[in-house]
Amino acid sequence: MSRRDTMIYALLGLGVWLNGAITFRLGGRILFENGPLVAAAATVGIAIAVCLVFRGTMAWRKATRADALGVAVTMALPGLLGEAARQLAFTWATGLKPQTQPVFAAAIFFGNSALLTYALWRARGAKPIP
Repeated sequence: MSRRDTMIYALLGLGVWLNGAITFRLGGRILFENGPLVAAAATVGIAIAVCLVFRGTMAWRKATRADALGVAVTMALPGLLGEAARQLAFTWATGLKPQTQPVFAAAIFFGNSALLTYALWRARGAKPIP
């Protein structure tokens, strides 16, 4: 993976995180404070969306399967670091009640775990779940 590709993947990952941060600020209470079924559906939706963005980005940049895990990590890191900084310095920024923060964090972890798992499958040449 070239430096240019690395920068593109990192910037795309940052963009995905910023988009999510704004979405969660505007609609986080609807997604995470309306019961476990709504939160679970939002979490699965987030995971699917992140994997689709990853898949589309790899196709757009014509990345090889061997690069899949590196691309996923490069895309995920800016958002993970940004979210950690936001949670430490701006806990109010999500607009969620304090008791809902763990549900929100679980959704973020699940989405990143799904992305890395999907990337690992692609890197190993296994047929991922469509």
